[in-house]
Amino acid sequence: MWLRVVDRPGARVFGALNAVEAFSRALIAGVLPFEAERLIQDAQAISMLYTVVGAVALGVSFLVPLVLRRLRRKWVFSIGVGCMMIAPMMMLLASEASFTAALQFRAIAVVAVNISLNLYILDYIRKKELSTSEPLRLAYLGIAWCIGPAAGIYLYKTFGLAAVCIPSATFAALSLGFFWVLRLQDHQAVAPATRRPPMPWQYIGRFLRQPRMRLAWIIPFGRSTFWTTFFVYPPLYIIRNGGADATVAMMLSGGQAMLFAAPFFGRLSRRHGVRPIIIAAAVFSGTLSLVGGVVPLPPMAMAVLFFLAAIGAVALDALGNIPFLRSVHIYERSEMTSVFRTYIEASQLIPALLFTAVLSFAPLQAVFVVLGAILLMSAWFARYLPKSL
Repeated sequence: MWLRVVDRPGARVFGALNAVEAFSRALIAGVLPFEAERLIQDAQAISMLYTVVGAVALGVSFLVPLVLRRLRRKWVFSIGVGCMMIAPMMMLLASEASFTAALQFRAIAVVAVNISLNLYILDYIRKKELSTSEPLRLAYLGIAWCIGPAAGIYLYKTFGLAAVCIPSATFAALSLGFFWVLRLQDHQAVAPATRRPPMPWQYIGRFLRQPRMRLAWIIPFGRSTFWTTFFVYPPLYIIRNGGADATVAMMLSGGQAMLFAAPFFGRLSRRHGVRPIIIAAAVFSGTLSLVGGVVPLPPMAMAVLFFLAAIGAVALDALGNIPFLRSVHIYERSEMTSVFRTYIEASQLIPALLFTAVLSFAPLQAVFVVLGAILLMSAWFARYLPKSL
């Protein structure tokens, strides 16, 4: 079975590689709120930290294509995974400074791995296959993100921080080994690309002049904002209100388990269209987020609320990139992709700035109101997507 997968480079190969490296991040994702609360404690200071990390990650996302002109993609991917290995080791030092460094290394790793892997995907998966390969890739990621957060919290609470950080670094090393095994066997899935990586800043103006490109950016920005919030602020709320660690674990892993439903939303979109499902999913998650921000709920109820909201976010995961994939001109696909993917870093930076400002005068729950407003804004803009989409 393994040899058959390797010999057929495509969505499954990239999905498997993505899942292995994601397991490294998923293991410590659930632990980060506990460590942030233990080391920093102040919610506004935590939000400010994520703002700084997001700003640096956004800057790095513009530098990586420049680095790709000097280094081959295999080295950029390897450097990214190396940062992913360093991050959990930095957490073991258990200080505010080391925790900050760990978050930054983790963010840089995501940027480097994501850009290099996406460029490989663009080279080796045909455009007509992208809309079906995305839900399949998410289903693979669902394995890592379903098991990882709960397993990480269990190991953290039972055996300590090292029991999470060492396996996290190990899975990062395994993903690097997986990548290099493919490369050493000269499989096309990770062969050197023939395209020169584009510079994002050269195409920002061109991107913004296309209404469909602007719409295509706003929708995944709202979805990515949900996930960056989901892994930090609901767990903080649950911890601060006396909720059990198991409640956080069940919410995080349960919400990520919904990724297995991504192929279902793909089939649903083929029957009813992409636009109505994107609108309904954004309204659903946005409304539940607003409820969480307005109604004072006990920890378990808040966990259930955000677990349900994750269903809408997964629908956006499955379909949110399709407006871009179907709207971008084939002759500038790589160039527009380099600008489009900045929604990932922007979803870390912009909401963190807003949360920092809101937390200066409002309680932690106010963050959920801001999140709901962003998702409802995404739904409002999604009305302008073509009906034929």
